[in-house]
Amino acid sequence: MGYLRGVIHGAVIGSVVGLLYAPKPGTDMRRDVSMQLDKLRGQAQPMIDQAQTTIDKARPQAERLASKAQETAAKAQETIGRNSGSKPSAASVQT
Repeated sequence: MGYLRGVIHGAVIGSVVGLLYAPKPGTDMRRDVSMQLDKLRGQAQPMIDQAQTTIDKARPQAERLASKAQETAAKAQETIGRNSGSKPSAASVQT
């Protein structure tokens, strides 16, 4: 996601700098900047949508894995506590 952000920022900065150095009146300049930003937004939107879809698909699996890891850690701590003769406290089990 960092690469995509860099590409978008570079395109925006390059467009704005190019337009600022062009010898045009202020109203023409603002119109051109607005058109360039609209064009860039249209080009970036499919990539943003794809990234959001990927995140939405991966989120449930990541949550399941995190939950499973917490359960495994709690079981391991219980086993260690039983083997060492002491019982783990609730505060020592981190979520």
